[in-house]
Amino acid sequence: MSRIFDALKRSEAEYLDRDLGTPLESITDLLHAAEGRRVQQKLEVLPAPAWPEAFSLSAAQVLRSSPPADARLVCLTEPGSLGAEKFRALGLRLHNIRDTRKLKRIVVTGTAPEEGKSLIAANLALNQARSRSLRTLLVDGDFRRPTLAGRFGVGALLPGLSEALRGQHQLAEVVYKLDGCGLWLLPAGMAPENPLDLMQSGRLAEFLAELETVFDWIIIDAPPLFPLADTTFWMKLSDGVVLVVREGVTEKKMLQRAVESIDRSNLLGVVINSCSSIEHKYYYSRYGRAAMQPGQPTPPRGKSK
Repeated sequence: MSRIFDALKRSEAEYLDRDLGTPLESITDLLHAAEGRRVQQKLEVLPAPAWPEAFSLSAAQVLRSSPPADARLVCLTEPGSLGAEKFRALGLRLHNIRDTRKLKRIVVTGTAPEEGKSLIAANLALNQARSRSLRTLLVDGDFRRPTLAGRFGVGALLPGLSEALRGQHQLAEVVYKLDGCGLWLLPAGMAPENPLDLMQSGRLAEFLAELETVFDWIIIDAPPLFPLADTTFWMKLSDGVVLVVREGVTEKKMLQRAVESIDRSNLLGVVINSCSSIEHKYYYSRYGRAAMQPGQPTPPRGKSK
């Protein structure tokens, strides 16, 4: 090896003795310099990405929730009911999915109006908010027919996401804390003339990125899939979609179109609203506290004919 090295050095010296006008760096110096730059690049600390600064939730305005009688917020008003138990089961499934993939922004939508997607979104958010260690935000993403502020009884004219997107309010000014249920609400605000143009401005994606630094669950009540394009944009910004259908209301062909329009990897599941399964009648008599009390008749275990 030493003879080869000596030969290379002699060849290098002869090459450098040529009259080339300006002296050239030796091969060994070039190699050393290149190696030094490579090591320097490895040791160089790259600058951290500039994430948006999260706003402080301590400054959020607190609102007292007074749901109307027909709001059907069972997770708030009837936590021991069968309906609330179903939402706990849905929440548990979402937690299980979250163990295997990123799941924070969840869009709740349907195929058409009157299927109850806002009802499902509100109760799901209330259920997720039961864990006080995890912050939950409910977003009214239906600019055309906002209902969540009215459903919680906090006033339908609250400034909300629409005003923030138009630059009339800071995002932190339109996120409200609902007293007594551990839930935060971002209402839709006043309906814009063209919601889709407002959503595509780029600020909505920035807002969701900022909210994601503060909240553990972001439940988005989006418009129905048909005939609008708003929900398609919401789905692009989400981690998963919950599709709501209603027994006796949702048409089979519309459900098929909806499933085909959603990326299968993004579809978390389908919630059947107003299900009339006869087994529900005996749910708590079989498994609830009443079934354990002495002297109570044993309900039938099979389905009624």
